[in-house]
Amino acid sequence: MRGEKTWVVIWAVPKKTIDVPCWIMVKHSERGWELPGGEKLESEDNDIAALRELYEETGLLGTAIAEDDSIIEGGVVVLVEIDKEPEPYGWDSEDEKITEVGWCVEIPDELYWGSAEIEKIINHDWSASKTLGS
Repeated sequence: MRGEKTWVVIWAVPKKTIDVPCWIMVKHSERGWELPGGEKLESEDNDIAALRELYEETGLLGTAIAEDDSIIEGGVVVLVEIDKEPEPYGWDSEDEKITEVGWCVEIPDELYWGSAEIEKIINHDWSASKTLGS
């Protein structure tokens, strides 16, 4: 459909509150570090697309909590909580285009999209976003 968001970006954070805020990022072989995400399949809801992309790129499962289409132009950001405890080291992805997955406590160098969008997500007030329960 024209005008409908066709891709999702995942803001994956630990479910359990920890002292230092952190989130998941993936290192794409050509683009460098970015948030997990990708195109939605036909008739796929944002939360389902986000959970599918998260699993494909990171191997992690999570719960989609909220979504917001006002953060990044042309896409929907989906907040996903991960049950797994954050770890200080990265891991491999089953996705051949992803060379590393890891928890971040600060915005890494080698960013494809630049830091402004990530800073916008870090500072986003999710209480005003559409809530989900996937």
